[in-house]
Amino acid sequence: MSEGAGGGKMKRVMKGFSTPVCLKGPVVKGFQRGSKLLGWPTANLDPKAFHGKIDQLDEGVYFGFAKIESDAKIYKSALSVGWNPQFNNKEKTVEAYLVNEFKEDFYGEAMHLMICGYVRPQVKFDGIDSLKDAIRGDVDATVKILNDKLYSDMEKSDFFKS
Repeated sequence: MSEGAGGGKMKRVMKGFSTPVCLKGPVVKGFQRGSKLLGWPTANLDPKAFHGKIDQLDEGVYFGFAKIESDAKIYKSALSVGWNPQFNNKEKTVEAYLVNEFKEDFYGEAMHLMICGYVRPQVKFDGIDSLKDAIRGDVDATVKILNDKLYSDMEKSDFFKS
């Protein structure tokens, strides 16, 4: 559970998709808030890579897998899809937190994103600390569900080989 703007508790839905949403495109510089302000560095997908491809997705937090072209490993990923109401973004973003500590940035590299399911809606929080706590819970819930056999086999998808 996480605190929402009005102080109420928000439940994590953790609802998987029957067919994952797959996106591929270059990593671009975002607003630089993920690592600097929040302590959760994200890889932002170029908007051209998802334009018209995620219209069916509600604004929210999702779970899935990500692969960077130059890296053979596939990473569990908590994703934010939408306008980030905490910061009143003017454009829709797809930001992935890859569960790993990277030593270097990988801007410009192609990223494969497989969105497997929905965690919760995006909301505006009472403050940055509440948002950080919610992200921590989102990442923990993402890792837990992606360890399930139902999802762990998705790492072997041909999508990550293209």
